[in-house]
Amino acid sequence: MSKITLYGAPISPYVRKVRAVLAYKDIPFDLVFVIPQSPDQPEEFKANSPLGKIPLLKVGERYLSDSSVICAWLEREYPEKPLLPDDNFETAQALWFEEYAGSVMTTAMAGHLFAEVVLAKAVFNREPLQSDIDKALNVELPAIFDYLETQVAGDTLLASGFSLADVAVGSISTAMLLAGHAADPKIWPNTARYLSALLEGELFSGLINEDKQLLASFG
Repeated sequence: MSKITLYGAPISPYVRKVRAVLAYKDIPFDLVFVIPQSPDQPEEFKANSPLGKIPLLKVGERYLSDSSVICAWLEREYPEKPLLPDDNFETAQALWFEEYAGSVMTTAMAGHLFAEVVLAKAVFNREPLQSDIDKALNVELPAIFDYLETQVAGDTLLASGFSLADVAVGSISTAMLLAGHAADPKIWPNTARYLSALLEGELFSGLINEDKQLLASFG
């Protein structure tokens, strides 16, 4: 088995998604902390991440960029605990939720909420943009919750059970949790129940504790 190294900042939702897949599949790895656009990035990262984005995965002496690409490789390379269903249509649905989480949900929960509520002062040394926070809370998150409310199948997003769809949604919803927000169970009971169970479950609770410890170190 080739040694695996993950480059990135753990609090990135894209890095968290890869961390979640690695944890779910019980794959050991080393983490090299990399901040996007930092002048202090390792030369190895700069030479092998074509877009300069995180995460980057090193496998032996080869490299893979992009969280979705990395997760696809992990799924094929380590099929013992699958994250894609046997049913082809449900597999396509899982990939859709991965795309939705990585675009629409990430913009709202990470870009407009977490970045402003959590990172603005502690990391960026500036005042939060209240307009971004308001947009997330009043427009974007309600639309996301409305959609998820119709998509929850019991405790998962797909009837076949836990999948990459849940990993992707949980990875970005963690950013919302860390920013101190959640779906209102009175308005979105299915969504609130689903996200609470997902983020309090064994897989994500461990990752979230690690992220909280990292954020606490920012002071």
